[in-house]
Amino acid sequence: MKHYALTGGIGSGKSTILRLFKEMGVPTFSADDSAKYAMQHNPEVKRKVKSLFGDAAYKDDILDRKRIAEQVFNDKNKLDALNGVVHPAATAAYVKWQKLQNAPYTVYEFPIVFELNAQNRFDGVILVTAPEKERIKRVKNRDHVPEEAVRARMLHQWTDEQKMVLADFVIENVDLSSTTSQVESLHDKLLKHSN
Repeated sequence: MKHYALTGGIGSGKSTILRLFKEMGVPTFSADDSAKYAMQHNPEVKRKVKSLFGDAAYKDDILDRKRIAEQVFNDKNKLDALNGVVHPAATAAYVKWQKLQNAPYTVYEFPIVFELNAQNRFDGVILVTAPEKERIKRVKNRDHVPEEAVRARMLHQWTDEQKMVLADFVIENVDLSSTTSQVESLHDKLLKHSN
C-alpha cells in the first residue's frame, strides 16, 4: 500500500481534491480535521492550547478558532508553538488510522508537509495550486474575513513555486470539471504505481 500527502496553499482547494479522491473510493485523512478534533477533544492538547493562548482560547468549552487565528497569523512564534502542539497529535491519529486501511493507496491532506520537512514519510506529494486572486476570493467567502487577513495567512506559507520543486504531482484547481479530470487521471496513474 502506498501513501501520498496532499498539500497546497490556503484557498487552493485541498478539501475539494480530497473529497474527489474519497468519492473514487480512496481512503483519505485530513490533518486539519484531526488537529481541530484534537484541540476540541484531547485533554492534553487542550491544556497546552490554554497555556499558549490563555483560558479565553475556549468559549464555553468550545475552541474559539477565530481568536486563535487572529493571534497566530500575526505572530510566527505562536503559530510554530501551536503547530508543535497540534501536529504530533494529528500525526499520531494518522498513523493509527493508516494501519487500519486496506487499499492500493491512501491520501493524507497535510498542508504543511514541506514546511515540516515531512515529505520523505510518503511515497509522493500531490500539490494543489490555484491563482492567488482565486485563492483570496475563496478564503474571503469561506471564512468571512478581509483580504488583508487572507494575505497575512499566506505570508506564513511557502509559495507554490517553492513547493513545485519538491512535489511529485501537481493539480491546478481552477474549475471543477478540469480539476475532476486531473484527479481521475492521477488516480489511474497512482493505481498503476501501487501494483
